[in-house]
Amino acid sequence: MQAMYFPIFKAKDAEFDALHEAKQHIASSMIPLFDVPKFNPELKKYQNDSHAKATFLSEISTKIGKLRFGMPVMFDTYHWQHPNERVESGEHHLSYLYNTLKSDGVIAIPVVGYDRWDDEEYRLALRSIARNHSGKFCIRLDRFAFEDINDPEHFHDRLSEIIDSLEIIPANCHVILDLQDLSEMAIPDMISQFDSLFLAITDYGFATYSVAGCSLPNSIDKAVKQKDSTGSLLRREMVLWKYAREHYPAHQIHFGDYGVRGPSTTEIGYGNTNAKIRYTIDNEYFIVRGHKIEKPIGGFQHCALARILMDSKYYLSPDFSWGDNEIKRCSENKLGGGATTWIKIDTSHHVAYVVLEIAEFERNRVSKALNLA
Repeated sequence: MQAMYFPIFKAKDAEFDALHEAKQHIASSMIPLFDVPKFNPELKKYQNDSHAKATFLSEISTKIGKLRFGMPVMFDTYHWQHPNERVESGEHHLSYLYNTLKSDGVIAIPVVGYDRWDDEEYRLALRSIARNHSGKFCIRLDRFAFEDINDPEHFHDRLSEIIDSLEIIPANCHVILDLQDLSEMAIPDMISQFDSLFLAITDYGFATYSVAGCSLPNSIDKAVKQKDSTGSLLRREMVLWKYAREHYPAHQIHFGDYGVRGPSTTEIGYGNTNAKIRYTIDNEYFIVRGHKIEKPIGGFQHCALARILMDSKYYLSPDFSWGDNEIKRCSENKLGGGATTWIKIDTSHHVAYVVLEIAEFERNRVSKALNLA
């Protein structure tokens, strides 16, 4: 099945576990980009490891290999503080990760960060990868690219340098237009930014594109203000993608998002976070918000939230996804869970719903075009 969904996920266990439970047609309908989290040398497991950074990256690679063996995967370290960081052997962390992913059996697609291109060691690492890489590349155009397009000469010089330096063949390259945090962006501004950047790069002849962003704010109280209540949040990234498909039908523009937690979201520890279920529906998230998770009930507060969701008009069925079945089990008081558990459950439903939503939109678009012909 041709990939239709290009999500950006944190390379963490909750996302790995959710994708592990995805049905085969869901898994084959996506090409995920895994953003590797910052390495934390303070963790006890790495204290006595003389190659701790390499161990960390190898562990992530192994998990991705088990999840996506023989399948394409994009990888990036966007949130690392230093783009020139090396593992203990002296090898750049990106080339090390690329080689371990290949060894673990995945089709590794290197991601080139427009924002980090100024760093010399970052450029050299990507050139090293490019010399041994015969597959696809991905160029990630983030907020810096959206800002730089106001200076077209600078933008095109930089993008052309990336292509020429890495000897990228545009017809074998995917481009992500990553708007990142959309939680406070007005829809007209979002569309205007997309149009400006997309129209500036179409002449390069890139094979495929995806548009990505996340409408979920970094705190649940910004989405649903009142505790123990429900609310709906517009998924602006889906609105933007549908606009792009309708206005630029000749180009292969795919959908991307950040799943159920945004690019800058960090889950705080147990006892300091609110219980919540983020349930993906058409163009929106239906959010059931509880209150602070505290003893003695703890994560079992989610049981009441699950019952509210199941009694709503939005819940599909326990057979729709692994996550939907877990919601049913939770409603029966068979599980509770904290933030990580519910990222896993919410992500499971989300990817299954998004793949269905994309396919349905494309069917309707084609049908409409045929009727107008």
